[in-house]
Amino acid sequence: MTLYYFLVFVLLVVECLAFVVLILPFPRVWRRAVLRWVSKSDLVARSQIAIKFTFIAVLILFIDAANRTFSVQNQEKTDINDTRAEVAHHAKKFYNQRNMYLTGFTLFLSLILNRTYVLVVELLAAEDNLEVIKKQATNQSKEQLRFVEIEERMRNEIEALSKELEEEKKKERDFETLKKQANQQADEYNRLADEYNSLERQGSSESKKTS
Repeated sequence: MTLYYFLVFVLLVVECLAFVVLILPFPRVWRRAVLRWVSKSDLVARSQIAIKFTFIAVLILFIDAANRTFSVQNQEKTDINDTRAEVAHHAKKFYNQRNMYLTGFTLFLSLILNRTYVLVVELLAAEDNLEVIKKQATNQSKEQLRFVEIEERMRNEIEALSKELEEEKKKERDFETLKKQANQQADEYNRLADEYNSLERQGSSESKKTS
């Protein structure tokens, strides 16, 4: 295996490991921390161009391997009488097919890995939004309960003040009744006093006449 195909194989192994890391059920905190680091890392952002050129090179190797494979298959149509030539032909066909499958599967797995990464990031973002919505709903429920408690307390205070007002009105009515009774008694007392004074005056005048 030549050096560049060995590097493609290493890239394939790295992709497999990354895919396994993405699909394994790690704790959400760990996965969120790793993905957040990957999405915000300057090193990863700077390596995006190198990764794109790498996959372009893999694509070129895939096209070259596919072209060589088809060329070898076309050579099979010609008769090969020499055993050594036939063995060399099959070996060449095997290596070309191996290289084509290696580069093709690397490209295919890169697409799957990229899509899986996007889906996992979207899933984590949706879970974060769900947590925020749950917290907002909980806070709104608490606020609603607090307003209900305040309304209940104010209703009780209004009822207590209404009762106090009724009692004050009742006391005022009782006071007015007592005031009327006192005025009536004062009028009656004044009337009796006037009658008594008139009787005294009549008695004194009669005593003067008899004397």
